[in-house]
Amino acid sequence: MASNISNKEGATTATIIRFTDEKIQFPPIFIETLGNNPALTVLHFKDRVMKIFPVSSDNIYMLRIEIADISRNFLKQLNYAFNDAHLSDIIFTTGVCLRGEKCYYEAYFIPDQLSVSISEFEKMLNNIEGVSKVTLKKVE
Repeated sequence: MASNISNKEGATTATIIRFTDEKIQFPPIFIETLGNNPALTVLHFKDRVMKIFPVSSDNIYMLRIEIADISRNFLKQLNYAFNDAHLSDIIFTTGVCLRGEKCYYEAYFIPDQLSVSISEFEKMLNNIEGVSKVTLKKVE
């Protein structure tokens, strides 16, 4: 039976795992190859796909932008904001429009690379035309 994911906000959810966690059993070759480094695990609601990204730090932030339309102009302005904040190394990004009501752009990144504070980065993103909500939070 398919679960109803329409009440989930955004396009994804994520958590940090370690390949040595006893809660999840991975084949030994995964553990041997990746060691006990942290990994960002992202579940994409629409596609029902889970992706695992080995990362160098467990200090990962999720960025979610709610906008009426993911247009070329929005992506251009977003690129300018990323460049101004020196955000160049993004672990995962996606964009989705849900039933024509809301569109979400989401990205996961390590904030150490930013040349501005998280609150300044949030203000920059809120200044993009058409953005109705910006959420920046640490992935746990």
